[in-house]
Formats: sequence, structure tokens, C-alpha cells
Amino acid sequence: MKVNEEMLNSIILSIKPIYNELISKQEKIYEFRNFKPKNFSSYFWVYESYPIKHLKYILRISEPIEYPLKLSGNSYGVDRFNLSEMKCKYAYKIEELYEIEEPISMEVLKSRFGFTPPQAYTYLQRNVELQNYIRSNVNLKQII
Repeated sequence: MKVNEEMLNSIILSIKPIYNELISKQEKIYEFRNFKPKNFSSYFWVYESYPIKHLKYILRISEPIEYPLKLSGNSYGVDRFNLSEMKCKYAYKIEELYEIEEPISMEVLKSRFGFTPPQAYTYLQRNVELQNYIRSNVNLKQII
């Protein structure tokens, strides 16, 4: 599957490998964050952090649910979010997960595009060269 324009007008965030594994097994159906981007997109690009260090996934997400609204379901983090133990204000339901067929390593991201992993998030459109590279070279495989 090719990348579409809405995917290119989204953000990149970092997620630890253990949480990506839970997402792929559908044991974690929400991504919890303390932010809502000003320009909401239905997608999050996922940089998988140490030790993997690759731009590896893209999530299609729903509009966030804002605490104190409650989540339903029995997946990772739901109880803690509902009890305000997570310290995250927003829960984004993960609707679909795509894997980049050829993930982009940190070495390539840094040397070719000047990319550094975001602490919270960064807008993909701020890095036009990376955005153009993804547009032309990235294919996706749907996992969920």
C-alpha cells in the first residue's frame, strides 16, 4: 500500500518496542499522550526507540478521548487512564496499524534528513525532504 497525503500531514512520535508489540497483538488499543496536536490528523508515524531505532510504523487513530472521560474495554492502560494514574490527558484509539515494509534506520534519518527522535512529537511536514522520501519510497503493510 502506498502512503497517502493525509498520512504525510501528520506527526512522528517515539514508542518503545514493548508497546509496539502490545499494539500489534491488539493487547494495547489506545495510545496515551499528554498532547493533542494543533493540526489533528488521523495518523501517527511511529519511530521505534532503542534498541530498534527505526521509523517503523504508522497508526491510524481516532479523535482523542480526553480525561476525565472514561475508556471502555480491557486493554493495556485503560484502568490506569480511567483512574488518572497514568498522568496522560488523551487516549487515542488505534484503529489500524501499518508496518513500513523497509523501515528507515536512525542512521539514515539522521544523516540524510537531519532527524532526531522526538521527545513528545514532531510534525512530518517540517521535514520536507523526509516527507518527499516517504512519499516516493515507502510502502506499507497492514498489520491490524
